[in-house]
Amino acid sequence: RIHWKRIEKPLLEAPIDGGIGGGYDPETQHYFAYVRLHGLPSPELQGIGGIGPEKGIVRRAIGFTRTKDFHNWPAPKLVLHPDSQDDLDISFYGSSYFRYPGQNNVHCLLISVYHHISDTVDCQLAFSRDGISWHRPERRPIISLGQPGSAEDARVYSWGSGLVSLPNADWGYAYSGRAWLHNESKTSPEVLARPAAKIRWARWAPHRLCGIEADTYGEFTISTIQRVGNHLSLNYRCNTGGWVSVELLRRVPSAAHIDVEPIEGFAFDQS
Repeated sequence: RIHWKRIEKPLLEAPIDGGIGGGYDPETQHYFAYVRLHGLPSPELQGIGGIGPEKGIVRRAIGFTRTKDFHNWPAPKLVLHPDSQDDLDISFYGSSYFRYPGQNNVHCLLISVYHHISDTVDCQLAFSRDGISWHRPERRPIISLGQPGSAEDARVYSWGSGLVSLPNADWGYAYSGRAWLHNESKTSPEVLARPAAKIRWARWAPHRLCGIEADTYGEFTISTIQRVGNHLSLNYRCNTGGWVSVELLRRVPSAAHIDVEPIEGFAFDQS
């Protein structure tokens, strides 16, 4: 027997217009959802982060809400928005959440990025340690558009499928591809003559979702990390003749501390 319950009011009353990806966290026993915020411009001056619904978000962005009572959800709060490092013509059209395999404290979002000028959509990757503060290490697609004339040369979406381990041990994410632009009518004769939408796998070697690449010489410093054990691992790959050298610093170099001494015994010379 299936019992149906009619809900007389919306579960979520907030300025959202789609892109809802929900889930359940058994550790905190909370339902949660990352949603697409799109608040109407407000004539009142209101900062982001108040207790009420977000207002004045003209470009679509990502909000977060959670609850223990599935029938009552608080208004989502802004957690991810295009910033000064992004092109001026992008919006976030939705996101798909998953945990990094084997790491409960690493949260991931595949973000559908809408490019208003080209009228296309691709997917970028964001990471978080708490599911609230998000970092986008690469401002480039992790699922790109296909070749011209293919079934995915205009838009790719990755909502809700989750990261899985495929039979050949690759990591895979199901996505849909479209051959018509966002503002094109999918029933127009021109669009009907193009390839139909497809559902396909985006595939990566395990632990190769993104990374820092150097064709010749490159260097970088990562932010301070809290050590929880006595072993640190590097996930790297070099071509023939390539090499990686590492040193440990007491603090990240900054304008106030340009020259930072490495920890004794862990300088480049001892790498």
